[in-house]
Amino acid sequence: MFAKLKMLGVAAAAIVLMAAPATAATVIDFTTGFAGEGGTISWDGSNLIGSNIPIGGVSITGAPTNNGVFSVSGTSTGQGGGTYGTLSFNTNTDVISISGCIPGLLIGLDANGNCAPVELMSGTFTSYTATANGLLNALGEDMKNTDLLNAINWPSTLPWEFFGVSIATAGLNPNGTPGSVISTDIRNTAVPEPATMMLLGTGLLAAFRARRRQA
Repeated sequence: MFAKLKMLGVAAAAIVLMAAPATAATVIDFTTGFAGEGGTISWDGSNLIGSNIPIGGVSITGAPTNNGVFSVSGTSTGQGGGTYGTLSFNTNTDVISISGCIPGLLIGLDANGNCAPVELMSGTFTSYTATANGLLNALGEDMKNTDLLNAINWPSTLPWEFFGVSIATAGLNPNGTPGSVISTDIRNTAVPEPATMMLLGTGLLAAFRARRRQA
């Protein structure tokens, strides 16, 4: 009886551990920051295409290390002056990416400490809501730059899911003249690895059944 209770206790503890990331999610949030309005965005009545949209900052919360707000630099310009990271996306081909440097985390810097932009995020849309006012929301998985994940002590092989996307535009005209982006917010949360969770659950179940047969 004691052995069964002990095995149940181990299983319960494992369940709690697996649920922990859901209650304290690690979030990487790319934003306009101080970059201000910039880039171009086009609306054809059903799809949005954005390019050279400035990303000025990234906020990291819930990570094992290096939580905080960091500036993002690169080649895109905005009304805030200076150069920033670059957001590009196309809802027609379902792709989205961000490139740039994060000096505060030593990401994308060359041997002289200058920014040499790297891909910080690359993903695909699985669903979205787009209008002439911008990308109201979107869901999809993406992969982060390995150096970025190493900086926050996170496994580089695990996918992320972006959510709560908000890309507001200004200046779009009915005749299709491109406008510009006035604000961007792309939040990402880590996705638990299904295979690992399944193997752990299967192992616990097999151990419990074996213990039960012995009893």
